[in-house]
Amino acid sequence: MASIPLAACCLAGAALMQPPRPMIRIRAAALGNRNPAWIPATVAVVAIAAFAFDKAGVVIAAALAAATAVHMVNSRRKDRDAAAGTRAAADYIGHLAESVGAGATFTDAARRAADRLSNDTSSIRRDALNIANASASGSAVPELITPELKRVASLWALSATRGIPVKGLLANARDEIDHAVRHRTATDAALAGPKTTATVLSLLPLAGIAMGSAMGANPIDYLTGSGIGAVLLVVGTALVCAGVLVSHEIIRRAAA
Repeated sequence: MASIPLAACCLAGAALMQPPRPMIRIRAAALGNRNPAWIPATVAVVAIAAFAFDKAGVVIAAALAAATAVHMVNSRRKDRDAAAGTRAAADYIGHLAESVGAGATFTDAARRAADRLSNDTSSIRRDALNIANASASGSAVPELITPELKRVASLWALSATRGIPVKGLLANARDEIDHAVRHRTATDAALAGPKTTATVLSLLPLAGIAMGSAMGANPIDYLTGSGIGAVLLVVGTALVCAGVLVSHEIIRRAAA
């Protein structure tokens, strides 16, 4: 019954959380961010589950662990997508520089380099085609998404307006991106040890629970019960989740 006041507080908090104003939602959509309306919905679901199962500590701890796991999966997926995009942009600029160096016009070279991109890099391919179309028509390049291709568009505009040979500019840009990719690969390899250490440390509480169970202390029933056990479960889970997030952020900044 102790979970009833907690569930009521959670429901009240969910009701007080208003959705963002229309202008904020429009800006978030323009930036590609998800609508944060799922936050009060998640709070409401957790509160209802805590009320229904009369296990507020277990439900809250499970919600914290699930939210941390989802965040980590999304963060690693974004890192993989960013690394793949950088490699694809480096290949594109390399083909573009080689074609221009071989005597092709910038427009033809841009089209051929764009055609070599795979369908997995749809945003980069779209930006590459926009650059090719703009160079063919002589119009301004539309707003691009990929940072590396934004630089290509700036280099092409600089060459067109100042008469600077674009071959050397593209070669320098390709070399800088290749250097950044090699640096990122070397840094990831160097950080393999800290990543493993962070993973092991995050699993130590589970090892402690298993050891206590093997000794006959029965910590699972104590933590999943009511009273101080539930409080310890929530606090311990929150601390582990915070440690996972902080260590991930430290490693991410070290790899940047």
